[in-house]
Amino acid sequence: MKIGFFDSGIGGLTVLKKVVDTFKGHHYFYFGDTLNVPYGSKPIKKIIHILKNLFLFYEEIGIDIVVAACNTSDSIILRNYIDIGSYNFKYISILENAISQIKEKENVLLLATENTVKTGTYRELLISKNTKLTEIACPLFVPLIEEGIWHGPIAESIVNFYLKKQRKYDKIILGCTHYPILEKHIKKVVKGKIIDPADGIVESLKLHLPIINSSPEIQFYISGDLHKFIHNSERILGRNNYNVKYSSLILGENGVVLW
Repeated sequence: MKIGFFDSGIGGLTVLKKVVDTFKGHHYFYFGDTLNVPYGSKPIKKIIHILKNLFLFYEEIGIDIVVAACNTSDSIILRNYIDIGSYNFKYISILENAISQIKEKENVLLLATENTVKTGTYRELLISKNTKLTEIACPLFVPLIEEGIWHGPIAESIVNFYLKKQRKYDKIILGCTHYPILEKHIKKVVKGKIIDPADGIVESLKLHLPIINSSPEIQFYISGDLHKFIHNSERILGRNNYNVKYSSLILGENGVVLW
């Protein structure tokens, strides 16, 4: 099957890796919009325009399942800014698969982008679980990660800046797919069970995808610096038996430009 992913940059690779390592030999497609990263502080209208162009492109190349590997985008889509049901592919929400890992009346900390917090989508989804929710926007996390600064005193200092006053929680939702890259630093500062929504996505896909024990094929489409993305993607994906191709793709005012 053809499975498509999308994110503003390299963060969605934390989702892609778990899916590919579980289901193996399918054909995977990944759009990293590094030209416009971070989505967390971009105008919502701009993100909607990009997503509509991407979804049309994914339909044209026959994608069967689209996985939201971007919390910011998914938080917008779930607010019905885009009629996701009008497309032919199956859509997998990352927010809904984060919420599936939360129990009733838990004390929850959400770490997310500014746009994700502003949409209030996580808050609305958690109402039915009667949780006590604390939300913290961490706008410096994504630029830090995109620059490849994942360890050391700079990363530790920025995590401390946002979280040093936090107490213990039952669950800590990493509400941006970039954030698992900083998980080690986060766990040093705030106590609680880390929830990676990607784990919920893997469980959800078990209803739709068979495991195929052959080498997976991954086609990457990148809007910005291709060489920088390749370097960081290799750090996340590590040694593997993937068949990988990289292409440049821009979702402009006049549609898709691919080379």
